[in-house]
Amino acid sequence: MESVITAAGKGTRANLPRNMRKEMLPVYSVRDNKIVLRPVIDVIINKLSNAGIDKFFVIIDKNDNGTRDYLLSLDYKIELIYQDKPKGYGYAVSLASDYVNSNFILNAGDGFILKDDYIIKMINYFKIRKKSVISLMRVKDPSRYGIASIVGKKVLSVVEKPEKPETNYALPAFYIFEKKIFNYMKYDELTPAINDFIMAGNDVYYYLIRNSDWVSIGRSENYYKILRKTYNYSERSLKK
Repeated sequence: MESVITAAGKGTRANLPRNMRKEMLPVYSVRDNKIVLRPVIDVIINKLSNAGIDKFFVIIDKNDNGTRDYLLSLDYKIELIYQDKPKGYGYAVSLASDYVNSNFILNAGDGFILKDDYIIKMINYFKIRKKSVISLMRVKDPSRYGIASIVGKKVLSVVEKPEKPETNYALPAFYIFEKKIFNYMKYDELTPAINDFIMAGNDVYYYLIRNSDWVSIGRSENYYKILRKTYNYSERSLKK
């Protein structure tokens, strides 16, 4: 299975220097039975590789030489897709439509599922259902997220940052899509495309993860919490 990783954001909320990206901020990880610091995007690729993903399409800003050079130094099958202007998450994902050859995992470059088991279980769930699967998590402030309405194991609809959310099931930026999702990507954001996909009669299932198992780089004042969470997880992993 292939994967698409978006890494072209500006990192405004993280208060980073102009040429620095959130995807390149270090977090803790385990490599060769040691706790190490690696850029977020490196951790994402490593986790997906451990789950059996062997091809990575990474969308980056055309002027982002730092991320480009780092990715090309890694020992993975990575193909870069260059974004010429920032227009939203959905637009960035749509740039991969001419590159992806099959069903694929979509992962935002500034966040990841902490537990590898969840990733593997989601992939297996997709293989059983043979339909798109999105991850969901319960949140306290749903108006800040894309939100899903569900019934049974299926997603009925999704909406981006609703003023009056009908549920508290938020969409972390980890999805497993059928390639035909690209036919619905006519928006700058991704959530409306997913909703159109569902409204057209395509089944979409969900896999529920815990809020605490989603790691996302956001505001600069919360970055220390990410370091603490990834270090604690790495330490627990070594003790297993």
